[in-house]
Amino acid sequence: MLALLLAMWPDPWAETHDLDVLVISRGEAVAIEDHLVAGKFTLFDIGAAWCGPCHDAAREIKLYASSHDDVAIRVIALPGDPVESSQSPAFQLLPARPAVPYFEVYDPEGEQIYSGHRVTRALRRIERNRD
Repeated sequence: MLALLLAMWPDPWAETHDLDVLVISRGEAVAIEDHLVAGKFTLFDIGAAWCGPCHDAAREIKLYASSHDDVAIRVIALPGDPVESSQSPAFQLLPARPAVPYFEVYDPEGEQIYSGHRVTRALRRIERNRD
């Protein structure tokens, strides 16, 4: 039954509509600092295809990024079902009380300006940090 439910959830980042989006992990370990985009706000989206709120957040991020070309999105897509996701090396990027979606945002100089679970707060933090 779970496999059937998982198959119903498409990859929320499958279509990026010419946005600056790159999937940097599908569960393997990744160093966030290696994927910062100089001169742009970099939003890291840690989520999973089985996570309904992750799909909602991806839609909101894509809409926002479509009118803000100074935003790069880097995706860490946790694999499989919730158990498999929690066993992936990328899961270690989540805070002590892990939950998805989870976001980290860095300004164009590479300074972290947000980390947390709320996409609206992540996008507002970008707005507040624009020159």
